[in-house]
Amino acid sequence: MPQTAPQTAERIPDPGSPYHTPEVLAWVEAAQGGDQAAFASLVRLFSRDVYGKAFSIVKNHQDADDVVQETFIRVFRALPGFRFESSFRTWLITIATRQALNYRERMARDHESLEMPEEGLEHPALRVEETQGAALLDEEARRLLYEALPKLPRRQKEALTLKLQHDWKYERIAAEMGTSVGSVKAHIFHAIQSLTRHVKGGRP
Repeated sequence: MPQTAPQTAERIPDPGSPYHTPEVLAWVEAAQGGDQAAFASLVRLFSRDVYGKAFSIVKNHQDADDVVQETFIRVFRALPGFRFESSFRTWLITIATRQALNYRERMARDHESLEMPEEGLEHPALRVEETQGAALLDEEARRLLYEALPKLPRRQKEALTLKLQHDWKYERIAAEMGTSVGSVKAHIFHAIQSLTRHVKGGRP
């Protein structure tokens, strides 16, 4: 009678791989239970691989860094559902690939939106800033806001922080960040959209 492989076969470490040692598997299981130190160990071990995959898709160092951050945020949230049906590295790189493709698509859309003439056409950021921006700044929303800020892509976080903390004009923020006014408006628009979802109980 043929024998059925045990369901835990995927947990058996591959002695020839630094990614499948008993220690790594222990980190994964501990991180699934909320152990942040174990998760930090996984981040240190796999960051280079995630960055390499991200850079191969977005072709830009700063964008690749943003993808790495987004990937590990997504992995942390999804980790309790990881069932060892593939190696952890395979699962991680699959998420990184999806995040990088999504990021590249977002950047393409942002670039297209910035092609519009700035004279006579108001960027969506200007329309949402007074209503959504003001709503973010009550006491409870401010707490949630600053919890969510670190999760934003770097350029969005920088633009919104300068706007909220200093109330700078778009022109001054653009000069500080070394970019265009249109880019600043796009960064702030997308940041406000993400943070508004977070304040309402969603995820940025």
